Amino acid sequence: MALLDRADPQHPSVRTAFAELSDAELVTHGHVVAESLAVVRRRFGVDGAIALLDDILPIVEIVAVEPELPRRILAQYRGSLPSGISFVDRLSFAVIERDGLHAAFAADADFRAAGVPLLPGPLDPSA
Repeated sequence: MALLDRADPQHPSVRTAFAELSDAELVTHGHVVAESLAVVRRRFGVDGAIALLDDILPIVEIVAVEPELPRRILAQYRGSLPSGISFVDRLSFAVIERDGLHAAFAADADFRAAGVPLLPGPLDPSA
């Protein structure tokens, strides 16, 4: 969200990091796209959704998630509801592991706690 939210204190560093990744192979999955579109539309309106659709998603590969993976993650999610880690984050961890990805473009403490290296790196020096 910091990439689209100019009021977010992390926006400048996230925008710079995203620009530096322009030659990198960026990957996401459909559950992230669906969640992102819903949140962006709610927080930033139609213009935000258009920015996501036109400026960000075209340069990101959207990989398939086979049906058995979400079913497996549902059981993990159910067992860890008190942790607060979202279903989509848990599914993302599984896709990262499945595809041998090395880092995530995220500012999400749950990714850091799961041991996923973050790009552009810790944005909060106390993290």
